[in-house]
Amino acid sequence: MNADFTPKKIALGAMLAGAVTLATMLHVPMPGLRIYFNLGEGVIYTVAILLGPRYGALSGSIGASLADILLGYPLWAPITFVIKGLEGFLVGRFAPKGRIFGIVLGALVMIAGYTTTAGILYGWKVAPVELLTDVLQTGVGALFALMFVPIIEKRLSRKSVS
Repeated sequence: MNADFTPKKIALGAMLAGAVTLATMLHVPMPGLRIYFNLGEGVIYTVAILLGPRYGALSGSIGASLADILLGYPLWAPITFVIKGLEGFLVGRFAPKGRIFGIVLGALVMIAGYTTTAGILYGWKVAPVELLTDVLQTGVGALFALMFVPIIEKRLSRKSVS
């Protein structure tokens, strides 16, 4: 069996995608629009920083696009798959050079991708609302990850010593 696809790693990936799905489903719809604010970014950033680009990309793409489908936004699912996958990959890839740097790169992809897509799908009058929502969402996600990653790392290091 390929060491990259052990049952343990597949199960971990599925659980992380599920965590992103749940965090994304804790959402606040924007009245009159087919967009929403959610907490999924914080989980994607946390996973990507702790486990790297592969888990960041897979949990972001699968978890967030599954949430779009379950929340009744199926049009967004393929777009989300690409944007959130790239976002998670970039955060995981560049976080070792600096967590904030990695998060900023991922956030820029997310903000640009969703703002552009919302403008194309719903008209450019919607783009400022999407932009503001995305900046807020990535900011809250960054704070979440930067606050919880050190706590998780501390707990994990205690477990490995014990």
